[in-house]
Amino acid sequence: MGPQQQPEPVQAEPQEEVETISIPPDSLSPSQRVRQALQQLEQGDYENARLQLTWALQEKPTLQIATNLLEQMDANPIDYLGMKSFFYDVEQGDSLSIIAKKFLNDPLKFVILARYNKLENPSKLAPGQRIRVPGVMPERKKPKPKIAQPEPAPVAQETPEPTPDEETTETPDLMTDEVQIEESSPAMPEEQALLESEEPLQTSVEQAVEEQPAAMTAEEALSTAMGLHAEGNLSAAIYLLENEISQHPNAQELPKLLAGYYNEHADQLINRGDLDNARTILEKLIILDSSDDAAINKLIQVEDKIEAQKLMRAAQDQQTAGNLEEAYQTYTQVLTYDPENSAASASQLSVRDQLTDSYHRRAMQLFRKQELDDAIAFWNKILALNPNHTLAPGYKARALEMKQQLQKIGPGE
Repeated sequence: MGPQQQPEPVQAEPQEEVETISIPPDSLSPSQRVRQALQQLEQGDYENARLQLTWALQEKPTLQIATNLLEQMDANPIDYLGMKSFFYDVEQGDSLSIIAKKFLNDPLKFVILARYNKLENPSKLAPGQRIRVPGVMPERKKPKPKIAQPEPAPVAQETPEPTPDEETTETPDLMTDEVQIEESSPAMPEEQALLESEEPLQTSVEQAVEEQPAAMTAEEALSTAMGLHAEGNLSAAIYLLENEISQHPNAQELPKLLAGYYNEHADQLINRGDLDNARTILEKLIILDSSDDAAINKLIQVEDKIEAQKLMRAAQDQQTAGNLEEAYQTYTQVLTYDPENSAASASQLSVRDQLTDSYHRRAMQLFRKQELDDAIAFWNKILALNPNHTLAPGYKARALEMKQQLQKIGPGE
């Protein structure tokens, strides 16, 4: 017999490397980690910012602001923001977050905007520096046409009566900007007042600010904003301050006042249930003052409530479709994000009662067939949902007792 062949050694399949994350050397809260990450991202320190955001998400996986920032750090800037862009010359008082808020409607997108422009240190932005901004350059507002005022009516002159063939009926063109006025009929006081009020009143925030003097000192801007706030026009006060801060970069009172107004406006939006806009305002506040832990905590709470709203809708759909077990679990998630959600709590109790009733009926059917293990399993599920269930403990005890009796008798006896 020939020599026995040795079996070939089995090569172990290569295992995927599992990325390990170091243990944080401190005990910062998630909001404090986000604050540190924002400061590091403004300096271009992506490595340490990523660590802080990852640690924050380990403790609080639902922290949307951390997820958004990490997404901006990993995404392809062109895919994220698009190829089309225009050039913007940085002005005095500009920061990358201000530019991101102005053109991208989100100050936190300064991260992806910095990568879009290959800026190693976003904080080192100099007046006159040219950067690329994704999108199309917004058009400047055109001045509104003024309504032509009627000329003084000339002295009426006698004119021959027109013949029937010459009589025509002219309909004034209401779509044109100019108002046609017959020369032979001077405007009456009532008509003149109507002409002067032809342009509709504008009540927008922008109009409220544009009515203020074009150039203000920092003191005038501060006083005007406080006056608007006192009149109850908080949005106009915020809009004014947002525009004036860039004009007065050394005026420390303006951002301080704006931060207070942001906080007040966010509270109003939260009370009205407008959580998406509240989140936007809080993001602006954090960009303005990244050391504001209270604002970061409030943003986390708002994001939790937004997530709870999404889950609430999903749970209601599951309940309507009859998927009670899934609905119960989803209502539990809602209450994890928003423990004070009374609607979710009531719906969860309703679904729980429907589930336990269904489980009890199935357990009783199995019990009568002496399929005791399966029946006991259903009563265990009932007691896991509701330890105070009135029927499950007694029937489970009877099933266990019957099971022991059957085991004593043994098969075939």
